[in-house]
Amino acid sequence: MSAQNAAPGGTTAASGDGGAAALKQLAGQHATGYRSVGVMVYDILKDAILNGALLPGQKLRQETLAELIGVSRLPVRSALIQLEADGLVEFHDRRGAVVKSLSPAQAKEVYDIRVLLEVEALRLTMAALTDDRVARLRELGKAADRQQEGSDFVDARTEFYAELYDAEQRPVLWEMIEQLRLKVGRYVLGWRLVGDAEHSHTHEQLIEAVASGDADRAVDVLRDHLVGVRDAVLELLEAESKAADAAAPASRVRAPR
Repeated sequence: MSAQNAAPGGTTAASGDGGAAALKQLAGQHATGYRSVGVMVYDILKDAILNGALLPGQKLRQETLAELIGVSRLPVRSALIQLEADGLVEFHDRRGAVVKSLSPAQAKEVYDIRVLLEVEALRLTMAALTDDRVARLRELGKAADRQQEGSDFVDARTEFYAELYDAEQRPVLWEMIEQLRLKVGRYVLGWRLVGDAEHSHTHEQLIEAVASGDADRAVDVLRDHLVGVRDAVLELLEAESKAADAAAPASRVRAPR
C-alpha cells in the first residue's frame, strides 16, 4: 500500500510547497455559504488535515495560514484551538501549533476503544430498530459509498454512522465515538484513496445485517469492518514512518512570494 495521500483536486499531499496550493484551493471551495469566517476557517483547516494536505507533525504558522486563506489571524487561532479539542492539532511551547501525529500503538488503542463504544451503540440501536430507520440507513449507505475522497467522503460517513448509532438520542455516546473517528480520519481517507482492492468496503453488508434484526450478526459485521480498517490504517502508518525515516522532514507551509 502506498503511503502517499491525495489532496483535494488531485494535488499530492507531500508536494514541495508544504500544502500551500491545496490549502488555497480549499479556501476557494469554501469561500461562500458560511454564516461566519470562523466556521469557514475551521472547515478549511480540518479538510486540509483529513485530506493529507497538511501532514502529521507539520508546523502551522498562524500568519501564513491567514494569508493563504485570506483572513485575519484571529479566526485562524480560534480554529486551531477547536482542532486541538478535536484531537487533530496540538500546541507546543516553542513550536506553536502542529498537526497531531498518531503512532501505530495510539491508532490501535483508538480502534480498541471504538470497538467497545460502537458495538454498544449498535446494540442499543438494534433494540429499538424501525423500518424507517433501516430505509434511511440504506439511503445514507448508498450516498456514502458514492463518495470516494475529500470532505464529502468524511461527511457522508459521519451522517451514516450518526443515524446508525442514533446520535440524536445518545449525544454523549456519539460525541465520544466521533472524537475517536476524527483522530484516525486522515488515515482512513488515505487508505480509502490508495488502498488495495481487497480492502474495499461498502455499507451494504452492515445494513443487511442490521435489517435482519440479528444483533449478534450485525455486531460481528461491524467488528470485522473496524478490525479490517484498523489493520489498513496501521499498515499506512508503518509505511509513512518508513518514508519519513528515509526522507527529509516535511516542509512548512509557505505563502507564495
